Amino acid sequence: MTNDVSPAVEVDKEQQSDVTEQVTELNDYIEVLSPGAMLSEARKALSLSQEFISSKLNLKVALVQNIEDDIFDPSMPVTFNRGYLANYAKLVGVEVKEVLASYDALDAATIQRSEMLSFSKETSKQAEHSRVMWLSYLIVAVLVGLTVLWWLQESRQQADDSSNMIPNTAPAENVSGDVVTTNIEPSSLAIETAPVNDNAQLSEKKDEIELALDTSTKALINDANNDLKASANIVVNDVSQPAEPEVAAISTAVFTFKGDCWVNIYDATGERIAWGVKKSGYVMTVQGKAPLSITVGKPELASIVFNDQPVDMSAFNVGNIAKFNLPIVE
Repeated sequence: MTNDVSPAVEVDKEQQSDVTEQVTELNDYIEVLSPGAMLSEARKALSLSQEFISSKLNLKVALVQNIEDDIFDPSMPVTFNRGYLANYAKLVGVEVKEVLASYDALDAATIQRSEMLSFSKETSKQAEHSRVMWLSYLIVAVLVGLTVLWWLQESRQQADDSSNMIPNTAPAENVSGDVVTTNIEPSSLAIETAPVNDNAQLSEKKDEIELALDTSTKALINDANNDLKASANIVVNDVSQPAEPEVAAISTAVFTFKGDCWVNIYDATGERIAWGVKKSGYVMTVQGKAPLSITVGKPELASIVFNDQPVDMSAFNVGNIAKFNLPIVE
């Protein structure tokens, strides 16, 4: 009996070692895959169909396909998804912990991807905000520059207009009220400065000048006297007009009450001078600018004397409120 190994046995050992290496490589590859890919590879390695898996797990074929494509319903609780993955892993002979760890890692990767997207959006928003801010600064600078340029142009134009203005040299009109001015021509008062040798001519010239001055002065005095006389006549006429007699501004009314009576009294200025319930036997005196507006609750209980003249209260209905003015106009 020999210990030699046959060539057939050596071939089987080599094939077994190759299969072991392939399984190890497959396990290393599965570790880096998503849970769906891990289950799908294991199912294909066992030559099983999705229909077989759905029948064993009592799931729909579409749900099995979604699990292998890593499509999970977000509205479904996480416990259900983990249960589906665990049952699927047990059926195809994959470690349940590895599948669930891959599922958790897939969720973390999704969160990290969403955070990266959010950070990218925030960065783009900040860049856009920076561009808008610089554009706003540019617009403000342009507006300020245009305002300064407009102000300089306006100042220059106002300076040019003021330099081109021609002063008005037209003589102002000599307007006077009651004062009469007389313009004397300079020629009438001119004195010849030529040398005069004859004393008689000099005396004659002097007499003519004095005569002209006396005539002008007398004319001015006469005009002034006439104006004073006219003013005096106006004042005398004004004083001679008789003054109109003044009307008494304040009127007096005396109320005597025979019983409890309510009154309300206003004068012509709208001022309330008396109001309220007056007791029987009460005598009330009021003064105010006429006409007085009177309201009496029971006119038969009140007697009135207005400016020393009695008021006829019989014209008002007994028991009714009376409204009237004093003095009463017929």
